[in-house]
Amino acid sequence: MNHITAQRNPNPYQNVNWDTVSYVTGCTHMHCTTPEVLQKYINEGLEFATLSNYYPSTPWYPLKNIRTNTFRLKQPAYIRNGKIVREELDIRKTVASWSEEQAAKLPAEEGELIAPELPPDFLEAPAAEHHWFSDYSVYLHICAPGSKLTSGHFDNQYQFGLSEHGYDLGCPLPWRKGFDEIFSELMIPDGGGIVIAHPHWSHMPLAFLNELLDYDPRVLGIEVYNYNSSLYHSENSEVEWDHILATGRQCFGFFVQDHPMQEWRGKCILLPEERTAESCLRAYRQGRFYGAIFGNGLRFEHISFDGSVIRAKCNQKVSYQITSAQGVVEDFYTTEIEFPVKEEDKKNHVFMRLTARDPKTTEKLYAQPFMLI
Repeated sequence: MNHITAQRNPNPYQNVNWDTVSYVTGCTHMHCTTPEVLQKYINEGLEFATLSNYYPSTPWYPLKNIRTNTFRLKQPAYIRNGKIVREELDIRKTVASWSEEQAAKLPAEEGELIAPELPPDFLEAPAAEHHWFSDYSVYLHICAPGSKLTSGHFDNQYQFGLSEHGYDLGCPLPWRKGFDEIFSELMIPDGGGIVIAHPHWSHMPLAFLNELLDYDPRVLGIEVYNYNSSLYHSENSEVEWDHILATGRQCFGFFVQDHPMQEWRGKCILLPEERTAESCLRAYRQGRFYGAIFGNGLRFEHISFDGSVIRAKCNQKVSYQITSAQGVVEDFYTTEIEFPVKEEDKKNHVFMRLTARDPKTTEKLYAQPFMLI
């Protein structure tokens, strides 16, 4: 096993007890700023919320404390003149210090609750989408499920003078420093991390994606599927994913909804050991999840690799496809598969990953990759 693969779980499903496992639907990239949108997502199956709002990039967590105008009046921390200040920013008081007229245009009070009532078993954890790092293109966006870090502020239209007075938009730190700050505020040390957002939309060079992943194993992977990063379209980064995996780097694939749309597409189906937020964050860290486009009922009932045989089972007949560094290795149309992997072939394949597609509904599931060397 090479040193890069060893930093992340090369065999993500090895400890899953498929007879008792819970399935929890989450999404690491989900902008959700109104009660109506949140309720829509809950109605469509959201069980574990790690909201990724920005302007400011601050966790909407816990949801019971958040109102529609909360972050136009205050935020728990901020960046000023390139340094993180970990104390509350009173925005009305701050703006009034240079313009009473501008301050008067701010909301008089916080608005309605974002989550007046949540399902009793609803799970949540802090998260945000951070961007505008100082040493790379504005297109480097990352989501940080499990981190409490705040960056930026709401005034991205430059109406209230915050940027003019040194209160910075985005996260204008060198990206390594920014990543370290995100890691320093993880809710639990062994769960969550960083997900590189929409690499195809961001035009990320493969060498730079590899550099980001090499920096720290808590950089978990990339968004392979992002719905609505481009208006009314999805961005698919399977090509980038396979190029990364072919280098021997473990890279988990995430499937997400970006901005709200009529239909929620892009879901992570987590397989936590317990039905808790902490266990869900550990599942992200360990790769104990798979991706779904629609999350409409098709599911994996088993995925495993014992070093010699890949086994998988779905709850109905599907078109399975196994992909490696050599391309598509095999296709099947069945409910359950066993696929032997010869020891002498591992060095050429490098990795294997499995998909399952329902040709009737176009639903498609994506398992996390097994690293072979």
